[in-house]
Amino acid sequence: MNSQSLPPTTKHPGMYRARWFVLFVFALLFLTHDILITHVLAYRICKADPQPKTFIKKTVEYPESIYWEDNIYPGFDEQDRVLMIRNYLDGLHLKTMALNGPDGTIHVFTATDKDWRVRRGELNYFAKLDAEAKAIAERGVTYTRETMPKLHYSVIIDPIPLTSFERRYLWSDEVRILDNKTDEVIAYNRRLMRRWYMIAPDFAFGNRYYSPEAMCGYDGIERFDEDVVSGHTRKFFPSKHREILNQRIFRKSKEVL
Repeated sequence: MNSQSLPPTTKHPGMYRARWFVLFVFALLFLTHDILITHVLAYRICKADPQPKTFIKKTVEYPESIYWEDNIYPGFDEQDRVLMIRNYLDGLHLKTMALNGPDGTIHVFTATDKDWRVRRGELNYFAKLDAEAKAIAERGVTYTRETMPKLHYSVIIDPIPLTSFERRYLWSDEVRILDNKTDEVIAYNRRLMRRWYMIAPDFAFGNRYYSPEAMCGYDGIERFDEDVVSGHTRKFFPSKHREILNQRIFRKSKEVL
């Protein structure tokens, strides 16, 4: 039987192979298109000013007083303030801490090393530690930005605006550390993070929306200040907020898409 006598509904096997190849190509492009777009956008943003993205002019072992202003969350709520006291206000290297609140007020706390009586290894250690941190928090004083005392150093954390298209693939933030005695920026970091790729999601934890490895800048902007002004404080836990930044910035990016 020649090809002209084949029934009209019969198709050559090569046509099936071509169709499956086209479907495969489209599926591959769908699963990898975000990789190409992410790297093109990141290249342009990482090459733009400011340059360098990260620098440290000096580090300070005994800062004594620091004001943290976090404009990403924004601010530190009541529970976050207790966490910050427990993590950083050791009463020796850091004696005074100021934190911006979600309502724009400034909360100032002071401590000495004698405020921390509990010792590691004691029974109910963490419960006692929390109780001591809460006691320090209860005697805190609330100020406005205009009336707050001038502290030695400031750590300012800000989101960096991106276009609505860029936000589908990237997040950017920065931290500036200032010496308030001279108004000098002693350290700076601008970070660019990417979403997990569609073809390679977060298999390890499954609940992170941005890769922890920065495309440019220092990876851990949440801990950048520890390398500069607070590396010798308590740091019982690494986070400054109960909600991790990775999840927070994902929710905020969804709000403005």
